[in-house]
Amino acid sequence: MAGGEAADSFVNPNWGESIQVESVQELALNVHPQAVPQRYIRPPEERPTSASLLLSPQSAIPVIDMNNFILHTEDDAARQIEMDRLSSACQEWGFFQIVNHGIPHSLLDGIKGVAKEFFNLPLQEKQKYATQPGVFQGYGKIFVVAEDQKLDWGDLLALALMPNKLKNLALWPTVSTKFRGTVEKYAIEVERVAQEVLSLFAENLHLETDYFKNKFGSEPMNMMRMNFYPPCPTPDLVLGLSPHSDGGGITLLLQDDQTEGLHVRKNNEWVPVQPIPYALVVNIGDLVEVMTNGRYKSVEHRAVTSQERARLSVALFYNASMDAEVAPSTKLVDEDHQVRYRKFIHDEYIRYYLSRELKGKHPLGDFAKL
Repeated sequence: MAGGEAADSFVNPNWGESIQVESVQELALNVHPQAVPQRYIRPPEERPTSASLLLSPQSAIPVIDMNNFILHTEDDAARQIEMDRLSSACQEWGFFQIVNHGIPHSLLDGIKGVAKEFFNLPLQEKQKYATQPGVFQGYGKIFVVAEDQKLDWGDLLALALMPNKLKNLALWPTVSTKFRGTVEKYAIEVERVAQEVLSLFAENLHLETDYFKNKFGSEPMNMMRMNFYPPCPTPDLVLGLSPHSDGGGITLLLQDDQTEGLHVRKNNEWVPVQPIPYALVVNIGDLVEVMTNGRYKSVEHRAVTSQERARLSVALFYNASMDAEVAPSTKLVDEDHQVRYRKFIHDEYIRYYLSRELKGKHPLGDFAKL
């Protein structure tokens, strides 16, 4: 679709509003080590201390090699071993990294390149794309719902990719001529990978191959978030991103290769996710937890900061259509596995999720758990 046509088709979904706050990137340029604003300093129990981390090699999140699904037939032992590893990752972790996913390295470098170019722009230029009421897109912060809320040490650029009626091209940067083309090529590739992963989920759960594709509906809602976490003089006192579970279907994250910062919660401890060059981190969102009746878990995660280095990441959220009906699969309900969640329309949960600050798994439990 041509740019003008996509821009003309934008419809504000009126999902609510996030309170506007200062740019952390600009704050970090001028802040004194002893003067990080109180709104960013976490209470002691939320601070990212080393005592709360699991650092042993045995605690690393699983790594899934997509080649083992492509190069081997269904009755091949190597393929089954990888399927078992994937099943375990979804049930025990809710997170895994994938390698050999088929996205060209040049495109992965390219998407990080245009993101870095954007965040390196002067503040005045970036503010041309500031978040706007109702859409939860643009530059700044989202999920700020109270004036006294603790803030994350990071800025973002959020973009709707699909469907076209949500794509607000007025908030897509134009300073780099490569930006739009790179984002759209990357989105196509990551959507392909997301669909492949969901097909593997269905196979592992003995559902129809197209189960998730059908349940996600005819217009899956894809969102991108470019995250920038500036260096912080007191990284032990702040968080780059508050602990939360993702509210969508599945998330595919391209990490910063140079700076570790993503933590996954397991058994009430935090596990750092070590970056693997050109890998994608995949995590299960609340919608897939509901559709699998809790077999697959959406898990809390957070981002921490570094004193020396900035960190950049690019997340793509692959979600169901806004009008999709979300409910546990009847094939995953039996005497031993009672229904755990009520049925709901995806748009209802979007509005509920976006009206609250990011905080643990409370949204799903409060909204849908029986």
